[in-house]
Parts: sequence; C-alpha cells; structure tokens
Amino acid sequence: MIELKNISKNYSKNRVLDNISLSIPEGFVTGIIGPNGAGKSTLIRIISGFEFPDRGEVRIFKKSVNNFYQRKQYLSYMPETMFIYPEYYVGEFLDFYHKAAGFKDDDLIASLSLKKVSQKKIDHLSKGWHQRLKLYIALCNTKPLIILDEPFDGFDPLQLKEILNLFRSQRSAGRSFILSIHQLSDAQKICDYFILLDEGRKIAEGTLEDLSNRFLSNSGSLEEIFIKALER
Repeated sequence: MIELKNISKNYSKNRVLDNISLSIPEGFVTGIIGPNGAGKSTLIRIISGFEFPDRGEVRIFKKSVNNFYQRKQYLSYMPETMFIYPEYYVGEFLDFYHKAAGFKDDDLIASLSLKKVSQKKIDHLSKGWHQRLKLYIALCNTKPLIILDEPFDGFDPLQLKEILNLFRSQRSAGRSFILSIHQLSDAQKICDYFILLDEGRKIAEGTLEDLSNRFLSNSGSLEEIFIKALER
C-alpha cells in the first residue's frame, strides 16, 4: 500500500530520519513504534504529506505522490496536537463540521459516544473525550487509509478496548491504519504489523510472529522483541 524508499530528514544539523525504506501492507493496523525522539511523528508527517523528506520517495498504491493535496484522496491524518475551536459546544462543532465536509456518520458518532458530551464546550472536555472528537474527524470520511499520531493518550483500559473494537470494525469495512505509538503494551493489543524505529533508523518491521521468530522471543512480547532489536 505504501512504500518508502531511502527517506532521510534533517532539522538544522540534526538527522531525524536516516535512510528509511519500508513497505506498509494494505488491510493492516500498522504501528510505528519507538521511544520519544525516535522519529515517529516526523515519519508520519512525511507519509501524510505535511512535511517533505530531504531525500527519498513516498509511493501510495504504487503511485509517486509528492504533496499533501495529492495524498488527500487516499488518506485522512490526525496529528498528535490538533486545534479544535475551544468555545464551541461539541454538538455545535459537529453540525459545523458536517456542513463543511458534506459528510456525516451517525454510526461513528454512536460508536464514539459523542452524544453524551454534545452539550459540553470543547474546552471543558477531558483528554479522552477530546481524543474521541479528534478520532471522529479523522474517521468521518470514506478514505481507505487513516493515519493517526499518538491517538490513545487519555484513554483508560476500558476505553482503549472500545477504540480497539472500533478499529476492527473499520478495518473489516476495508480501511487500513497507520499509528504512531510509544506505549508498547497498547501497540501489541491494537496493531498487527510493526515498524520499529530508534534514533531515526528503522531497526525492524513485520508481524509479531515474524519479529518473534527473527529475534528468538520466547514470550512473544513486543517489549522483549524491541529490546533485542536495539541490542543488535
């Protein structure tokens, strides 16, 4: 679905991404995994078209697409930090959003339980509810690829289970996901394909089974696999 060839990115004299090549399969929930500063968000923004690499090429569905406007037809992107008008009530904002987007998804509103907070101001939402509103904006469309940067901050374990079920239903409807995650336990619950980054380098990619076999993991734990990958 997505191919990256020799992607490198510098900020001033700092190398943030170092010659990354990878293939992201269609129909999976792919997790881009790594500690803070590994280059996850930069890689996500380059895939989405919000940033340009200094070197390398991004191909989506075998087509070379060079900027965000070309990629909009294929993908929806939710950044880690997203400004939503704080003085709007949730219901008021959703009405405005539906008119602007020309699209509404009542089933998705129900899945995210957003009617419960429709009379609350966005500025008064907890982090978890704010994340739900951001997820609605990212998912309220018919695009095949959803890219989310750190989407699970603010969710407790029960809420995370709800979101996992939502992702499964969306994937069953033909969508693919790329997620940037730093919590390995969350990634193992949610993702079925993994790209491991450290200090701007790709150190491994594959399914959990592939990675367990490659790094001789007895437990099948993503944390154990990641530690072994770092030690190589």
